[in-house]
Amino acid sequence: MHPDAGTVVAGKYELCELAGEGGMATVWKGKMLGAAGFSRPVAIKKMKAQFGTLREYIDMFVEEARVGAAIQHPNIVQVVDFLQDDFGSYYLVLEWIDGIDLHQLVSTFRKANHPLPWGLVAAVGIGGLRGLSIAHERVDEAGDPAPIIHRDVSPQNLLLSARGEVKLADFGLALAKDRIAMTTMQGMVKGKLSYLSPEGVSGKQASPRSDIFAMGTVLWEALSGRRLFDGKDDVEVFKKVKRANVPPLGEVRSGLPEGLITAVHKSLSVDPADRYSSAREFAMDLSVLLGGAKNAERAQGLLSQAVGEVKRWRREEAAQRAAGVATDAKSSTEASTSWEEVDIEFSEIAALPPIEDDRESLDFWFSKIENKLPE
Repeated sequence: MHPDAGTVVAGKYELCELAGEGGMATVWKGKMLGAAGFSRPVAIKKMKAQFGTLREYIDMFVEEARVGAAIQHPNIVQVVDFLQDDFGSYYLVLEWIDGIDLHQLVSTFRKANHPLPWGLVAAVGIGGLRGLSIAHERVDEAGDPAPIIHRDVSPQNLLLSARGEVKLADFGLALAKDRIAMTTMQGMVKGKLSYLSPEGVSGKQASPRSDIFAMGTVLWEALSGRRLFDGKDDVEVFKKVKRANVPPLGEVRSGLPEGLITAVHKSLSVDPADRYSSAREFAMDLSVLLGGAKNAERAQGLLSQAVGEVKRWRREEAAQRAAGVATDAKSSTEASTSWEEVDIEFSEIAALPPIEDDRESLDFWFSKIENKLPE
């Protein structure tokens, strides 16, 4: 057992189980404790001790909390609290997501030789882009534009809940117009170089269209089952991202709707001016491909099934590994859902002529999701 397990921070947050570890922080599954035995699951992000005295890292952790608290939306992991214990350690308390991330979903389907149904990929894209649109379209208290640029969109930062919800996570590298401290430091993009934009690797200012390029990279990879910008070292990856030579998606995987291929490649244009003008516009095109709001919700339901099956397979794999038994990904992922039939279902929908009121119904659906009435 980890020595920190069972620790109660500020008398109300208990560290229960180590859930993950990054370069500068560990993430715990925890509990928020209240009166009369009340408890609620939360994620608790604890800054590692070696960074607790370094001003640059403290500023970045504080900025992640501040920026995260500034944007409330169902497609963004919500900040619950931010605190410091008696020993000077910082803790960021977040909404707990019972599920997996997109990387785990894609890799599990790949191990089982199942292409991830394109409708599910589109559903993930819609959710992630809705989260980005809220960040990009943020305004300050005076009503002036105050966009937040994520700058770290990647498969690991797109969380998928057991209910099929998509949650954009980790605003630790976000660029906000009203940021209180400079948080971009040399080397901080290491490990996420493959998801930068051409302007990003060239040292130019990031913009909302930089996040759109990153989302395009994520979707291209989820559809193809392989890395888009890969290389033997960071220098080779850097050059590939800068040139942004994207293999035609239709040649990498057959059977994808032409509209989906066009949308993904548009988001991956070298020139930001040739990309989507907004994350909302990109999400709308993906939603229309799914046949409107009704089928977008159907895709979310299927995404929930996929998350459940991947979680089951991962539990079985862990049990087999503990017992010293060889794992069989293909047999483990066989389930009641026929993912090949799901692909056919969505392809038939995409082949239908667009419904005239699709965009009007989607406008209402987007507004409903954001708990706002359409204008």
